[in-house]
Amino acid sequence: MTKILWIFISMIMLFTVSNDGSNPGKAQTDMVFVKGGTFLMGSKDGGQSSEKPIHDVNLDKFYMGKFEVTQKEWLAVMGNNPSLFQGDNLPVEQVTWYAAVEYCNKRSKKEGLSPCYSGSGDDITCNFDADGYRLPTEAEWEYACRGGKNSRNYTFSGSNNPDEVAWHQINSGLKPHPVGQKNPNEIGIYDMSGNIWEWCWDWYDDNYYKNSPTTNPRGPASGKLRSYRGGGFGGWIEWLHNTARYKLAASYKRFDMGLRVAKKATGKCPPDMVPVEGGIFSMGSIEGNSEVPQHKVTVNSFYIGKFEVTQAEWIPVMKYNASFFPGLTCPVMCINWHQAVEYCNKRSKMEGLTPCYSGSGSDITCNFDADGYRLPTEAEWEYACRGGDRSQNYTYSGSNNPDEVAWYRNTIGFQTEVVGQKKTNELGIYDMNGNVWEWCWDWYAFDYYKTSPANNPKGPMTGIRRVVRGGSIYSPGIVLRNSLRNKNHPYLGLFDYGLRVVRTAK
Repeated sequence: MTKILWIFISMIMLFTVSNDGSNPGKAQTDMVFVKGGTFLMGSKDGGQSSEKPIHDVNLDKFYMGKFEVTQKEWLAVMGNNPSLFQGDNLPVEQVTWYAAVEYCNKRSKKEGLSPCYSGSGDDITCNFDADGYRLPTEAEWEYACRGGKNSRNYTFSGSNNPDEVAWHQINSGLKPHPVGQKNPNEIGIYDMSGNIWEWCWDWYDDNYYKNSPTTNPRGPASGKLRSYRGGGFGGWIEWLHNTARYKLAASYKRFDMGLRVAKKATGKCPPDMVPVEGGIFSMGSIEGNSEVPQHKVTVNSFYIGKFEVTQAEWIPVMKYNASFFPGLTCPVMCINWHQAVEYCNKRSKMEGLTPCYSGSGSDITCNFDADGYRLPTEAEWEYACRGGDRSQNYTYSGSNNPDEVAWYRNTIGFQTEVVGQKKTNELGIYDMNGNVWEWCWDWYAFDYYKTSPANNPKGPMTGIRRVVRGGSIYSPGIVLRNSLRNKNHPYLGLFDYGLRVVRTAK
């Protein structure tokens, strides 16, 4: 960019400082889970020499801010607002690289996370294993900008038409805009093209791509300038390309320079639980009763029990065994919904986790951000039952033949069986069909699918009965279908009612 152009823009800006951004928008506590994968980084045709050669890069999974850091979020952490254009929901700007690093550390401490950065000046180092906030690497930034595993190879982040996804020199009025007003990209991230430029972690080197590591590249070991990406509200359209690379001194600040935070995808999968990566699936059935209409649903990542809760797991927590058919490695049975909720909270406390449930009777609420055990939502249950992002669209959980995956009316003598003897589904989960019915969190409504939210549905606000899923030892094969819905009174625990636990992925 020429000095003359920037002087011109600066003069205009000094007379157009705006309080735009009164719309509160969404909080940036929202982070998008970015599945790890391999992509072609850089540009093959066109672009600058620093974008070449195009090369394979493999990245681990991580979280990326859904929005650029806003002034409201910055002020809450840093106690100041350096921005020229003032507005709570506008992206913070006039931020140096050093200030961005300081923000990440202070925000991490404020939220009880381990800061990533230590040192000072040119000797700042990053602990990529820490669970705190940090700046994305250039590779993470470009992978997320391109849409990660869902990439459609657009020129800009989410479209080939920059006006759909970006505030730039032609459409911005030469000022930043509240975050999240344009279309998101393929994985639900906003404003990765345009609005403000975003600092990255890496030292900058024009020739870095010629010898960049294949796995998790983090830039040169040293340098004089830091990388930044994405284009700003005063930038030309060609600066918004997903591959475009730029650099500045870490101490430099200007009115279109801010940040977006990233985070390690932390947490090991708990014992005897299966990680379920979030995704989109078709929930319900094209025929049936309460299973219609079939509709697209997005669920976030979570962990789910590999097995139904056994009597051996139930007894140490609850100090009794409610089961009609005793057997420590068989699923606990004769459990009503309230007992299932009580078990989740007590087990969470025993393991030093934050319980999810509070309240009593019909007024029990669930904190889905807590790290404790809980019942799956109906959407989570069906997504996991279908095999999550590895689904092969079987009728039952892992097969089109119920005999391979389920204990039900045709296969046993009407008694529960030891968990884990049948074939797993695509995710490695056992007995999601048959053995015992499994309580879900949701209140039941026959026609809920007609108005169900598209993102992380959690059922109606109130009701009379709670959802149960999966079928049991007494069920005919037709009842075991992945999409079939059932319900019962939350105080009623029948012979073949049990549970399977989940935890929110952190």
